[in-house]
Amino acid sequence: MSDEELRGASLKIYLHLLLADEPRGVRDLSRDLGIPVSTVHYHIKKLKEVGLIRELPEGYTVSKRVRIEGFIYLGRKLVPRLAVYSAFFLGIAVGLIGVTVLWREVNVDRLIAIASSAISSAATAVEARRVSRSLAS
Repeated sequence: MSDEELRGASLKIYLHLLLADEPRGVRDLSRDLGIPVSTVHYHIKKLKEVGLIRELPEGYTVSKRVRIEGFIYLGRKLVPRLAVYSAFFLGIAVGLIGVTVLWREVNVDRLIAIASSAISSAATAVEARRVSRSLAS
């Protein structure tokens, strides 16, 4: 299994271990993810063979972070790339609203820029949420 082939139950287990605060055992993973113990064992073995996870006395933990398509790492957190774009557009909209209020100068160009930024932020936020949900399922 290469990094690009990480999907399905292997991906769910990997992500769960990546986001866990402490090592997790096979039974914990099975219960948390709703996957049969035998399936968890199989995927744990595959993940260990390729060096993505390691076994500690307390359970399993991630040993190597891999690139997940459409996501970036912010510290230990895996964030949809589109969420960063959404925050950028939201920042522009908020800044333009602040300038408009501060200068008490409303014009069509500024209103269009505020609307465009707000709509772009909302659209990328919705897509980021959709991508996050598709990764979890």
